[in-house]
Amino acid sequence: MDRRLLVLAALLAAAPAGAANLLPNPGLEGRNPQTGLPEGWTLVAGQGVQICTERPRQGRQCVRFHDESPEEGISLESRRLPCDPGWRYTASAWVRTPDRCQPGLYLQFHDESGRRIAEQHVRAEGPCPKWTRLQVSFPTPADATAVSVLLYAYIGDVGRFDCDDVALVARKAPGAGRKPMVVASAAKGEKKTPVTIDDRLQLFVDRYLIDALAGAELRLHSPQPREVAIPFDRPWEGPVSFYVTVRVDGDTYRAYYRGQPGVGHPEVTCYAESKDGIVWTKPALGLYEFQGSTENNILWMGEGTHNFTPFLDQNPAARPEERYKALAGGPLIALCSPDGIHWRKLRDEPVITQGAFDSQNLAFWDSARGRYAAYFRGFRDDVRAVLTATSTDFLNWTEPEWIDLGDSRPEHFYTNATTPYFRAPEILLCFPKRFVPERTWNPEHGHPGLSDGLFLTSRDGRRFDRTFLEAFIRPGPDPENWTERNIGIAYGVVPTGPGEISLYWVEHYRHPTCRLRRGVLRTDGFVSLHAGYAGGEALTRPLLFAGKELVLNFATSAAGSVRVELQDEKGKPLPGFSLAECPAIYGDELERVVRWRDGADVSSLAGRRVRLRFRLQDADLYSFRFRG
Repeated sequence: MDRRLLVLAALLAAAPAGAANLLPNPGLEGRNPQTGLPEGWTLVAGQGVQICTERPRQGRQCVRFHDESPEEGISLESRRLPCDPGWRYTASAWVRTPDRCQPGLYLQFHDESGRRIAEQHVRAEGPCPKWTRLQVSFPTPADATAVSVLLYAYIGDVGRFDCDDVALVARKAPGAGRKPMVVASAAKGEKKTPVTIDDRLQLFVDRYLIDALAGAELRLHSPQPREVAIPFDRPWEGPVSFYVTVRVDGDTYRAYYRGQPGVGHPEVTCYAESKDGIVWTKPALGLYEFQGSTENNILWMGEGTHNFTPFLDQNPAARPEERYKALAGGPLIALCSPDGIHWRKLRDEPVITQGAFDSQNLAFWDSARGRYAAYFRGFRDDVRAVLTATSTDFLNWTEPEWIDLGDSRPEHFYTNATTPYFRAPEILLCFPKRFVPERTWNPEHGHPGLSDGLFLTSRDGRRFDRTFLEAFIRPGPDPENWTERNIGIAYGVVPTGPGEISLYWVEHYRHPTCRLRRGVLRTDGFVSLHAGYAGGEALTRPLLFAGKELVLNFATSAAGSVRVELQDEKGKPLPGFSLAECPAIYGDELERVVRWRDGADVSSLAGRRVRLRFRLQDADLYSFRFRG
């Protein structure tokens, strides 16, 4: 057998079986009206390539090379795609020719400047009137950032040949890092609907903005435990104090919670306040008597003390005397207050009557959607679950619906703590207390079940994303947290310092040391787009933005970096904003302006459909925004 055929047979045997084709238009279909060539392909040298409809191998067409000059070659290149260290790429194509020319197939690798730094090729000897497959394979060179396929008519050849059904696939080498990025391509003639973000803050709490990932991942970050914020140590508080709400109003942090010395004892609603969210006091409110004295922090002793859950009403139409509102009890009653301290019922009749309600049931003004939203307990097939309803006036509510958790396995959500994120209110954060009733860690405790805290998000108020099934907050090494109903995350996320936000959760439930713990995250730090030292990339969906500069909230190691590229909606780098023109960004900052070689001004692209390509190495990207 001819040596060339032996080599070709070996390459065919090494092809990765069943691997996905990375090329966006492998069948060479369609026609670009500007170039006359198939979409996704570019003529980079010579002339004489045209679309051919004469007996294509598959589909409606192929491409025909007609080389009339022995002094010039012709080359047609695919769109360049991000490539990944530690992977072996394999290119293949089907060719046919009635002449004695030599159709060529190149696998090319390029660095960040676009320079070709490596290639591997194979040729077929004509004539071969039947479709014949060419294939070539090569590992990614160390400095390569992009890979492409080139179809080539060699210098010195004269004649014609056809090409069809080109493929580019990747196989992970032993010990390799990131996977190749596969961009979901639209059907012929279809454009992906852009996401209008204007100048709003964007968080990586789900895959909503992400079109493709390669070697990067969304990583959930747990709050770091800090001090005990509030010990439930007053005679009217005690071991089963629970259902905490934390809010900030101007320069005052407010905490509301149920106080109860033990099951069977009277329940009261208690109040604490702080100037920084860290050091808390329990003011003597003088409102209600307990054991003959009003020197206490009891804020409410009427109906609904079991689960009194207030919020500061941000509705522009809210009356001054109803600046605070609350849901409480079960069925749920509505209350209001001018100052968060002195409360009254809005009406005697309950406002929501369908549900189980034996939990912390809550509501808030959903400014992104212009309505009140409530989230409360129900049982669905004997599993604790969450119902939601909406209202325009806080008194008349829609029929309750179950929140949609997709196809995730049902789990007991004891509480939900759903709240708009104060920096991006269109995103709802949800922190259910997951209850596992069938487990008992300490049989001597006498009450079965274990709990931890979860993290969910929603962008419409009903469908909640469960990208992260793992715990957001674990019970940890403290044995007193390995008993039932612990890690109840408080309703509310608040800023507590430069670059810091705080959440709170109940510990040591049903123990004498029952208390509220504070935990901290960096600002926007719930989830990051993360890549390790091997590097990784993310590509966004098409976006429509407003503003003059792009700002990142990010952190890298001393050796890590972030780079950003702006592309058109088809994935082509925009002049002046390519990766090669973006110097490495490193450090740990909440607001770093991205600069390219010609500056930071991106206003010329505002209102256009653009994609963001992020390249990370040993780095975390938490959020971004365009600002003016």
